[in-house]
This record gives sequence, structure tokens and C-alpha cells, in this order.
Amino acid sequence: MKIKKFFSVACLFVLVGSSLAFAKKAKDEKVKIEIVNRPGFALGTDIPGWVEAVLEGDNKSIAKSLKIDQKEYQIFVFSNQGDDLEFLKTWTDQVDVQRQVANSFSMAVGQSANAVFSGSSSGKETQRQQAIDQTVKALSAMEINGLLKEAQYWVQFKKPKQGIKITKKSTEKDFEYYYEYYVVFTMKREIYDNQLEAALNGIEDNASETVLLKKALSENLRAPLIDKPVDPAVEYEF
Repeated sequence: MKIKKFFSVACLFVLVGSSLAFAKKAKDEKVKIEIVNRPGFALGTDIPGWVEAVLEGDNKSIAKSLKIDQKEYQIFVFSNQGDDLEFLKTWTDQVDVQRQVANSFSMAVGQSANAVFSGSSSGKETQRQQAIDQTVKALSAMEINGLLKEAQYWVQFKKPKQGIKITKKSTEKDFEYYYEYYVVFTMKREIYDNQLEAALNGIEDNASETVLLKKALSENLRAPLIDKPVDPAVEYEF
């Protein structure tokens, strides 16, 4: 499939940096989210390790948990949230894959940009943004074919409604329930790497910022890609 839409990560770049600045505050104000249902919940079976890794943003543990050889396959993890579980499954597996792939690339660009540009002079803000925009545009043109579904899972969560402070007097009306659905896709490493290399080589090295970003992405985009951002203000109760 061909990614046709252009996804800007300017806001993501700002948000990633901002999340670091407010990390301590967020840690003190974490919202506890409770799991109320999932496959095997009534039997007391454990939640799969790869799902915990997705929730915690630990992409390195996903391949290990699923026993997928990253030398042979590229891994994508997509997720969606809503009230209708069956709709989420259909939408994520069949309808929304194109947007999810592009979103995974955009998040990876934003995270890499935040890492490589951290501490650089503010006078180069324009060059940094140009490097980000050029990279996202090139990745958006990649043709992603041959995705294979490897695993799926769903969880029903319970969390306080926005703006509600939970106390001993709180009732069910102070909480909201929702589902999250996660699915893992893979594609042949050789095919993916060839497409990725072609896309990155097509980006002109017209600035040092572009060179730095491409170098970081050549490695980061070969790790499992998760389209679910980590919220530092959230704590999951497994």
C-alpha cells in the first residue's frame, strides 16, 4: 500500500520535549488505570509480555516476548481505543493500517529528532524543522506491502473521568470504561530494509541536521515500531 498523506511531526517534536520537562510533575500526578477485563481475566492468566511492553513503551521486549527474529522481520504494533471492541478489531486490522504505518514513522521521527537535536542551539530551529519535514515526507511515500498479522489482544480499562478526583466517596459514575485493541504485524526484513534505505537515500543531505536525523533513523526505524505514545502521567495496574 502506498502512504499518500503527509504527516507532520512538528507538534509531536514539541510534545516529546515538553514531556521530559514535566516528567517529575507527571510522576507525582499519575492517573491509575485499572484493567477490568481481558482474555483469560476470569481464569487469572497473565497478560502477555508483549502487551505489557506496548503499554510501557518498551519496544525492545516485544520481539523477545513473541519470539520474532528481528533479523528476519520488521515489527509494527498498532493500537486503537474505543467503546466497541468488534469495531476496533475490524478498523485496526483492515481499515486503519495505512494511517497506523504512517503514524509509526512519524512518532519515530519525532522521538529521534528530540534525541539528536537535544541541546542544540535555538538559532538552528528552522534547519531542524526542515530536516523533520523532509524526512516525514520521504517516509510517507514508502510502499508498505506484505504485512502479516502475528498477534492480537484486547484490554478493557477503567479510569477516573477527566477532572474527577477519586476519593473514598467516589462512585461508578466517576469512572469511564473503554477498550484498547493491539495488533502486531510483521514484514520480511529484506523487503522493508530495501524500501527504507531507498527512502532515506532520497533525502538530500543539505544540512548537518538532516544528516544527524537520517543516521539516527537508520537504526531506530529497524526496531519494532509502536504507534501508541507513552503517557508519563499514566500508571497501569496489571
